[in-house]
Amino acid sequence: MLIKNFYKVLSSKSLDGSTFETTIAIQKEHPIFDGHFPSFPITPGVAMLQIIKELTETQCDQSLFLESASNVKFIALVNPKENTRLKFHISFQEDQQHIKIKNTTSFKDGTPVLKCNVTFVKP
Repeated sequence: MLIKNFYKVLSSKSLDGSTFETTIAIQKEHPIFDGHFPSFPITPGVAMLQIIKELTETQCDQSLFLESASNVKFIALVNPKENTRLKFHISFQEDQQHIKIKNTTSFKDGTPVLKCNVTFVKP
């Protein structure tokens, strides 16, 4: 985990061989929110992409490097004082060099938060 103690995995399940869902809880007292932003904490977009990377690494059981991200749409702000639980729905395709994913992240109530396509390179 690149950002230590930033989130905790609450549940994860494989829906089929190429799709999984993971629910996490963001630690609302994490120091990252002291700077982003002190009186109005917002989960950084780069942290959201890092979570996607780490969840995909766990699911695929290998280290990955971000190659590209496209169609990145942040639909809702993630204020940890209001919403700490996020559900990541990730579908992936794998070849010898890459893992390409389509992600939809939502709040507990189903409200969309982030949609993106990401390509990871295998080391």
